[in-house]
Amino acid sequence: MNAAAEIVERIEAAGGRFTVEGEELVVRPGDPAMPLVAELRLHKVEIIALLQSRIEQEPESAPDDLLPGEWLLEQCAFRDGWWGGVGCLHLDLSRWCADHGRPVPESRAAFVAALQTESFAVTTDGLVYGLMLKADLEAHERFQNPPESAYNPNCKLSGHKTGHSRRKAKA
Repeated sequence: MNAAAEIVERIEAAGGRFTVEGEELVVRPGDPAMPLVAELRLHKVEIIALLQSRIEQEPESAPDDLLPGEWLLEQCAFRDGWWGGVGCLHLDLSRWCADHGRPVPESRAAFVAALQTESFAVTTDGLVYGLMLKADLEAHERFQNPPESAYNPNCKLSGHKTGHSRRKAKA
């Protein structure tokens, strides 16, 4: 294994994910990369080439109807500036296909190829630009707009709305 591959392996094992943005090599989150910044700079060109070769090797030929329009309309939301996870989308599509008697995608790489065929941008760290599950969008909206009041049976203060306006005094 060469030095670039070892660096990539170490950072990915620590939870870092690579993206290539133009000529920049980006690691998110950045913490796993911090101890290796000097090595990253030294082997940047090799690492970028390695990551790009991964992308070129992954896509397989996509069957014609790997992304059924019915699944896209029923299960997905299209939002500019939002990102969906390839793994979650692939798993949901596989379940949907099994439930509807349709052929399940052969692999995640075939699913990625089908997304790219449909002009979706897919990053090396497994994100799809502009496509996400409706369930994820709905969960986000519920989180952003909680109900006015909510009953919490475990709360010691009764008859209040969400959020405490008073705190218990320390003894």
